Amino acid sequence: MEQPSINTKEKRATPDIGPSCLITGGAGFLGRALTRALVARGNTVHALDLRLGMEPHDLVRPFTGDIRDYAAVREAARGCATVFHTAAIMNFLGICSGAVRRQVYGVNVDGTRNVIRACREQGVARLVYTSTDSVCYSREPLVDGDESLPYAERCLDIYAKTKIEAEKEVLAADDPGGLRTVAIRPAGIWGAGDGCYMVSKLVSELEKGSFVATVGDCTSLADNTHVDNLVRAELLAAEKLIESPGTVGGNAYFITDEEQMNLIEWFRPLIEGLGYRVPQRSIPTRLMYGLAFVMECLHRIGGPRPFMTRLEVHNLTSSFTFRCDRARRDLGYAPSIGRDAGMRQCIEHYRERSAQRKR
Repeated sequence: MEQPSINTKEKRATPDIGPSCLITGGAGFLGRALTRALVARGNTVHALDLRLGMEPHDLVRPFTGDIRDYAAVREAARGCATVFHTAAIMNFLGICSGAVRRQVYGVNVDGTRNVIRACREQGVARLVYTSTDSVCYSREPLVDGDESLPYAERCLDIYAKTKIEAEKEVLAADDPGGLRTVAIRPAGIWGAGDGCYMVSKLVSELEKGSFVATVGDCTSLADNTHVDNLVRAELLAAEKLIESPGTVGGNAYFITDEEQMNLIEWFRPLIEGLGYRVPQRSIPTRLMYGLAFVMECLHRIGGPRPFMTRLEVHNLTSSFTFRCDRARRDLGYAPSIGRDAGMRQCIEHYRERSAQRKR
């Protein structure tokens, strides 16, 4: 399925979060979706990324650069009123080499510091940071959590560790007399289109025939966040930093589809819609966790990348969900698309992609 086209007729006049906005990670799955939404409002978008692949449009100004390079970030932020910081390395390893650790910390933490510094020096008014629900990771089942929970003290992956540090710095940077900041905490980001990690990974396993067993008893609950719902929340956050900065500034908000569901059951429409079956066999949780631990250790000394990390085993087998009450109250957030409609889009996309390959 083709990506939604940019329609500038849908632009909204108020509140004005532009006229120019910067998106870090502008070539990413979320970055492209945000770009389409901002251009539809009539905003000029500065899209910063190491990769090519920004949305093609007259209102999009591509900037090729690394957020670890302060000069590149400063130049991209020039003239922008709002920055949407989405760039990050999603690495779910907990055991990794020093080189990998330096890279992830460099992008996720040092890069965020560069974004904050550039916002201050360039007079940017608002910074919306894309965080993750994993900053409140719990080794025990967690259902209906909220923003009163503390940051996790121990995490299973380097991604969550770095996002905790980065989110703390973003929220601490909130200044009633200058830059106003907010953090958005999505769950697993999903939707139709290439570049969506969680959906693309499953489809790849299905196509290779390697999805032969589930893990655990398939009773745990999880949240997910459709990219359209996340984009809506990020725009609302930027607007509220204008309308009610004293309420929103310096705060974090969980954003989900509000459809708590077991991940395998959540994926079932996609699996069956593409002509596959959910495996009947199941690997015990402790066995898979142990295997993931061994694979992470082997990868650290040069072995292949694990097909499943300890965090991913945890996410499949332990309930981990959050309420969006605070986002509903402060931001006016409500999900606009759910599992059923979103999965139909995903099925159409991957069917068309398969047909194109055959042609």
